[in-house]
Amino acid sequence: MILLFGLMAVGYLAKITKIMDNISDKYFSKFITNIAIPATILSSAIGQNIGDKMSTFKVLLVAISIFLATPFISILIVKILKLERTYELMLNYSNLGFMGIPIISSIYGNKYVLYVSIFMMVFNISLFSHGVSILQKENNSSKVQLKNLLNPGIISALATLLIFIFEIPMNEFITIILKNIGSITTPLAMIIIGSILASVKITSIFTDKKIYIYTILKILVYPLLTWIILHNFVNDPVIIGVTVILCGLPTAGNVSMLCSDYNGNVELVTKGMFLSTIFSFVTIPLLMLIF
Repeated sequence: MILLFGLMAVGYLAKITKIMDNISDKYFSKFITNIAIPATILSSAIGQNIGDKMSTFKVLLVAISIFLATPFISILIVKILKLERTYELMLNYSNLGFMGIPIISSIYGNKYVLYVSIFMMVFNISLFSHGVSILQKENNSSKVQLKNLLNPGIISALATLLIFIFEIPMNEFITIILKNIGSITTPLAMIIIGSILASVKITSIFTDKKIYIYTILKILVYPLLTWIILHNFVNDPVIIGVTVILCGLPTAGNVSMLCSDYNGNVELVTKGMFLSTIFSFVTIPLLMLIF
């Protein structure tokens, strides 16, 4: 998490020193959304050893259930609290890659990073389908066209799921290219988020009451609801623990990139991500102790 803030600080300094500007933010966001993230998604399945297939498919089923149920809960909350629909994205999608992998690895060991990868596959299918549809509806009232949902993100996520399930081998040269492109996704995304943050008044983050409500929901209420539901249906404590912690992470940087690419409310997402990440320094250790 310290590294996350460090990378954001680099982007922040780049913006205030005029090395980056709003135009560079826009084009780098397009690059990340359409090239870097798809490469990361595809590389996540390459070389994965499924091992215990029963446990693996249990995790897949849990991940699918989470990303089917969470949007309905978020829709209800957003309507009750009369929030804009961007909050749905912020509540639905956690920072699985940058924060989820190292945290789960430190608690349960490297072998359970595979569980995070499975969640990331389902995450990306949901983000680039349901998430994109939310942004399209926010931008105009016209009916969402299916052809617009066939973007690089959803195509790569579906391809990854097939590669993973059927253990399809990949050419070594293509693998190296994908892994190298994918390796720049997280640092570049955090730098761009820091650059976007430089255009936001810091005081507006801490004086926005709705952002505090979102933060409490994201990093406290959602993981608690996840535990309440899962412990009645899943008897594996590791699967429950991994799922609860992943659901309690701050909003993913991918959401900010997607909003930038689809003309969404980037400022709101950046503010929410910033505040929820700060408070997660307290809540994540609590989740680690409990689960």
